[in-house]
Amino acid sequence: MNIIEEYLKSLGIDRKIVNLQDVEELIKKHIKQFPFTSIPVLLKKELSLELPAIVEKIVNRKEGGYCFEHNKLMYEALLYCGFKVESYFARVLNNKEIIAPLTHRFTLLTYEESRYIVDVGFGYLSASKPVKFGDEYTTTEQEITYRIKKNNDNTYVLQIVNEDTFCTLYKFDLHPCYEIDFELGHYYSHKHPKASFVNNMVLSSILKDEVLTIVNNNFRRMYPAYTKKIKIENIKQFEDILLREFNYPISDKEIKYIYDNFVLTCKDN
Repeated sequence: MNIIEEYLKSLGIDRKIVNLQDVEELIKKHIKQFPFTSIPVLLKKELSLELPAIVEKIVNRKEGGYCFEHNKLMYEALLYCGFKVESYFARVLNNKEIIAPLTHRFTLLTYEESRYIVDVGFGYLSASKPVKFGDEYTTTEQEITYRIKKNNDNTYVLQIVNEDTFCTLYKFDLHPCYEIDFELGHYYSHKHPKASFVNNMVLSSILKDEVLTIVNNNFRRMYPAYTKKIKIENIKQFEDILLREFNYPISDKEIKYIYDNFVLTCKDN
């Protein structure tokens, strides 16, 4: 079986993806089943960006991953299904006025002369449907509204819209990017001592009716109308959340290591 067909089968998809509605279904199933996480980074595992290694890690071992893995898998799946797709870098801003490095990979899909961002690797804020370029807004089933705004300098920003306010998630341009570029960004993101994923415990899963996420010592259940925030106060509570809420495959030794070094010692978020 082709490796992409293996991936689609794992999501319960037994046919090729042929239209935008199919792409949306693929996105929803992916972000529900395969978590976004920094856990393998914190455990200092070797993280290959070769497609067979990504499928083995995310699909077969169900260890999840981050943008360089999730979005490469999505890119390869859409390419296999015959879509016009390109991969680009973005600077993650999280609504801050900063000069951020190029550490986020996303996919640009062109379909029926319109362009869309497809991004299954932005953690709990990953859009559960393609986000269209242009003036219109895109609202997901989680009731999160996105827009892509073009700036005067030919850069773009992906934003969340909340009434009349805009929260900028990341900034990007459309200069060509290559796999070697993503290898460098990936190396920094999971090896550099100051990289975010080297220093923070992150885990999230996007369901239809709720979003589950851990950031260091905080566990959140996020609903369209409100968010329930729970502080993680002991290792048993942390273990229960990992195993019961996320069904994450992890050993007792690994749980203790992450709890002692990244949950117990972190500052409150």
